[in-house]
Amino acid sequence: MPDLSSWLVQVLQVLTVLAFAPLISGVIARLEAVIQQRRGPRLLQPYYDIAKLLGKETVLPAPAGPLFRAAPYVSFAGYATVPLLIPVLTSYGLPLGYMGDILGGGLILGMAGFAISIAAIDSGSPYAQLGSSRLRSFGALNEPTVIFVVFVVALTTHTDLPYVMGATLRASAVQVVRPSHLLIIAAFFMLILNETGRIPVGSHGGTLEFGQIEEGRVVEHSGPGLAFLRWGSSVKQLVLYTIFANVLVAPWGLAAPPGRLGDVLLAVALLVLKALAIGLAVVVVESSFAKLRLYKIPEFTVASFMFAVLGVVIFLFQPGFGDLRLTVFGAAATVAAVVVLLLELGMLRSQDVWEQLSLYSAGSLFVAGLAIATAASTSGNGSLYVLGAVTVALKALLFPAGIRFVLRRLDADPRVPSTIGVASSILIAVVLCGLAFVVMRPIHIGAVAALPLSALPVAVGGVLVALLLMVVRPHAPSQLLGFLLVENAVSVASLVIAPGLPIILALLLLFDVLVGVLVFIVLVQYLAIERTAVRTDILDRLAG
Repeated sequence: MPDLSSWLVQVLQVLTVLAFAPLISGVIARLEAVIQQRRGPRLLQPYYDIAKLLGKETVLPAPAGPLFRAAPYVSFAGYATVPLLIPVLTSYGLPLGYMGDILGGGLILGMAGFAISIAAIDSGSPYAQLGSSRLRSFGALNEPTVIFVVFVVALTTHTDLPYVMGATLRASAVQVVRPSHLLIIAAFFMLILNETGRIPVGSHGGTLEFGQIEEGRVVEHSGPGLAFLRWGSSVKQLVLYTIFANVLVAPWGLAAPPGRLGDVLLAVALLVLKALAIGLAVVVVESSFAKLRLYKIPEFTVASFMFAVLGVVIFLFQPGFGDLRLTVFGAAATVAAVVVLLLELGMLRSQDVWEQLSLYSAGSLFVAGLAIATAASTSGNGSLYVLGAVTVALKALLFPAGIRFVLRRLDADPRVPSTIGVASSILIAVVLCGLAFVVMRPIHIGAVAALPLSALPVAVGGVLVALLLMVVRPHAPSQLLGFLLVENAVSVASLVIAPGLPIILALLLLFDVLVGVLVFIVLVQYLAIERTAVRTDILDRLAG
């Protein structure tokens, strides 16, 4: 295979993004239709739409000026510039690869979006101005989120160049499963949902006025200008997917120097596969969750910002890595602990008991997976397979189903009251998690590998968040779920500290949980007989 020159690969990076971006959008639209049991558009429909619009006449609104005419092409040029600065196909820096860092690429993307917003204002259309205003308002916390994500990257690599971050992850895969890194992955994924108009507030392509955000800004454009806006939107989406995949999550499969043709073509195919995998995750998120009301969107952006802040705090105070070998037990412990913590934060945000039950069930599955992974490694014993199976049967299936049955039978209100606001609860939870890392930092447990030591303070933070849930939600189902979450976090901590824990102790802990569920059933039955709310603070009158 011949070697390609660096400049040719540089141009090929841009052409790859421009060529495949509409395909990714078409596949995502088709996947959405399949999940929603619709026929949906053709996979190549975005290409047909762009070609059709390029051949149509441009119709300008009366107040439009030069800014309105130039905005589509300025924004498209900005989106097409970013692939010059990020690792799209190669693991090494190309001639222009070090001309800008992650913040520089973010600035270019921001300027491209700003040009579209200015054009919306220049059009004089109230709908376009409304969409632009909403997007600017809801995206106010995106920039701080990016800054904190870049801050963690800079702390890890001592630079904010995307090529260096990818090289750091390839050199030591253990970096991927650091708790701080997993949190900035979650924060950046939520940022992608925001920046690509995928926040579940309405259909992505919807035309209803109350749901018009991304589409509202371009409502007055037509002809080639609209074609470049649609194309540019797809390019921006693929650029963000590329940063997510090739910088933060899986920077493997890129062409190494000297840039052989076969390696570059393989990198193109892998880029498309990575983008499709991310697109599938986006579709699942968008189709699985109830649509947010408009005033709830700031909570979504605040949550992504808080995850990034927590990632910085955890990085500063997490234990040293010591042994850098990536073991099955270590990786599973860290991932499970962080996922359980994120699900707990989701339960703290949720004010619907059915959603809380689903999140608890998902967290229990990860705890069971950790037990099975520990048993499969040399760190645990075979009896942990039994613990994993019992955890799935009881905590992931039986307990949630039984609680649902009891609450539906009593016709209880699924809304979960809170003594303080959701934003304040999340902020307190972040502080508690940071405190857990500060307190646990000097603790060392024998010669245990470093990854479980990183997971231990995450599990302790999960215990504190579960206790916080019980404090701020004086509602019997939330009190029970808080108790169950404490057990989940303790299970993770025990598997981290003592993976060879005798199975009888773990089963006794599950027995305590079973007793708690039975107490809950008796409690809600009593409250139902008394014809009062399913709130635990009602029991205060029985005191004394």
